[in-house]
Amino acid sequence: MSARSGACPAGLVRLLLALSASEFGDKLVQVAYALIAVRTGSTTFLAAVLAAQTVPVLVLTPLVSSRGWIRSRTAWRAGLIGQVAAFAVAATAAGDRRVVLAGVLVAASCEALTMPFSRSLLHALSDGRQAELARWWAVSKAGAGALGMVSAGVVVGFSGPGPAFALDALTFLLVLAVAWSPRIPEDGAPLHRSATAGFRRLLSPGAFGALGLLCVSTMLLTTSLEGVSGPFMLARTPGYDADGLGVVLACWAVASMVTAAATPKRLTGVRLLLPLANVLVALALGLPSLGLPFWTAAATFALGGIGNGVFNLLLTRVIWSGVPAGAQPHAWAAFNWILNASLFLSFTTGFFVPARHTPALLAGVSAVCLLVGCLHLSRYWRAPPHRRGRSPEPGRRHRCG
Repeated sequence: MSARSGACPAGLVRLLLALSASEFGDKLVQVAYALIAVRTGSTTFLAAVLAAQTVPVLVLTPLVSSRGWIRSRTAWRAGLIGQVAAFAVAATAAGDRRVVLAGVLVAASCEALTMPFSRSLLHALSDGRQAELARWWAVSKAGAGALGMVSAGVVVGFSGPGPAFALDALTFLLVLAVAWSPRIPEDGAPLHRSATAGFRRLLSPGAFGALGLLCVSTMLLTTSLEGVSGPFMLARTPGYDADGLGVVLACWAVASMVTAAATPKRLTGVRLLLPLANVLVALALGLPSLGLPFWTAAATFALGGIGNGVFNLLLTRVIWSGVPAGAQPHAWAAFNWILNASLFLSFTTGFFVPARHTPALLAGVSAVCLLVGCLHLSRYWRAPPHRRGRSPEPGRRHRCG
């Protein structure tokens, strides 16, 4: 199929829909964890869940990368089976916190295998159309996540956590059905067997470079801390309205999704947008942290959503276009490690920092995010013209192998 064709490849459509369904299920179970914590009165349960979601990825990613398992279609299918089984068991014993935690631990361990392969598989099935794929993926992921959050209140509120775990198991089962499609490429030759190969790819000039990857890392840490401490920070702004908290937080999600859908294709590869996204998010969180009135924060959070939407588009476009097909699994494994490290640091910080200090915490991390973004912008404008501009254009076809 030509890369110039207007139609999305059929195999890619099925995979996108299945992975989007999985994003929907992930949002459902996040609310289910919160409900279990509230019903049992356990303040440490959510902390244990967050540790079980992140620590296995941090520990296992170097191992599966060095062994080359993240390039294996067979290992991907095995990981999906593990995720289906983990949430199916959690659904049958949702009242037992130990069983639920064990399921989270198993599912997260399997994610170290499944996430890098699935993202590289999107690249392999895209037929060289990384710009369109970046938009399709950003919009479908954001839309599924938003739908999951909206549906979670109904599903979990009326039926309890069990059905949420069952639905999440079904979404992984849907991905598993796609995994047995004959369109899925065979296992690639294990060309890279290094735990650090993915990080070297992300640091290469064709991808982010050192300063660009620092922008990515600070953005992930800043937005992770916003997810943990943002509501507490907003609660201390002048004119706080508890009934309007959901509206302000929704401004971020809606703006991010609309930006991903509306950004022209020609802009998704412009490297200048990466530090600009850092600046927007830093201002969006920093201004309310310094005492901006509550309802004004709706505008700044919409600004942050725009920055986050652009960031997500550029992130996927750079990795898919700037990393060779054979190194895609390792690059995505490295990114997943950075993401989970950011989540772990933010959750750990949020657990120990009192709510009254969250404005200072977010003001500080926003200042760092702003500084890194401005430093990158300064380096960008001082660079020779031929080193600025766009992500490298991919060839017509790329195969994961």
